[in-house]
Amino acid sequence: MRGWKLANKNGERDGYEMVAINTVVNSFYYYNLHLMSKIADALDKTEDVAFFRQKAAQVKEVINNKLFDESRGIYIDGEGSSHASLHANMFPLAFDLVPNKHKKTVTEFIKTRGMACSVYGAQYLLEGLYKANEAEYALELITETESDRSWWNMIKIGSTMALEAWDMKYKPNSDWNHAWGTAPTNIISRYMWGVTPKTPGFGTVQIKPQLHTLSSSEIKVPTIKGSIFAKYSLTNEGYERYEIKLPKNMSGEFLIINNVSKVIYNGNSINKTEIITLKTGVNTIILVK
Repeated sequence: MRGWKLANKNGERDGYEMVAINTVVNSFYYYNLHLMSKIADALDKTEDVAFFRQKAAQVKEVINNKLFDESRGIYIDGEGSSHASLHANMFPLAFDLVPNKHKKTVTEFIKTRGMACSVYGAQYLLEGLYKANEAEYALELITETESDRSWWNMIKIGSTMALEAWDMKYKPNSDWNHAWGTAPTNIISRYMWGVTPKTPGFGTVQIKPQLHTLSSSEIKVPTIKGSIFAKYSLTNEGYERYEIKLPKNMSGEFLIINNVSKVIYNGNSINKTEIITLKTGVNTIILVK
């Protein structure tokens, strides 16, 4: 940040107070431990699995005991701080640190802060929102056109790719082709459409869409087994219609997260369920609310 004045006094940190024991660093520490336990499990390292799980659970407990303000229902920036920033709350939400009983107050606070983070931080903000079923607000942030802290503003000022910052005033030496400014690219496939591998190498795919107010959407997701094609439309009757084509040697499951009264799969009405088994080829799903 040398060589120019901040565009505002808070910079890209929403006024985050840097204290010795702080919430963001410890949230990353917890999530690293969690990922290490999964890696150890994949490698059949039983003792390492137990070690990393125990350490992760310990860190999670301490974070929620020491860095959460019960009176406000939100996380503070660190031990001894009274300041609560977007960052201190979006990272715990993205990393599954927030107990279910506190998700409402944490997400409500996050929604008061807007895009008070950098393009890098936006990745975790959007991840946390979709994990908390806040698809409507997440979509609002992705499609924002009024604020200069938006992807629309990158287009507006002339970029044909993603900038390193929201606008040159936020980082005057920004480059104009920065991968960390492309959060919607992976968020749309992984969270909005919810296309993720359920087993290694996409032997089985999980599709958990949160398309919310969109009237239509199409997506192509390349995998090592071939591309997944999917279409969505909201019919005149208000039904959600999905057409999903899986490549050869791939099966899958479609997760329904909202309440529906009727499910039609490949033209046949099936018992109300939360999971639909998908087969290779074309799968047509209609959800009636």
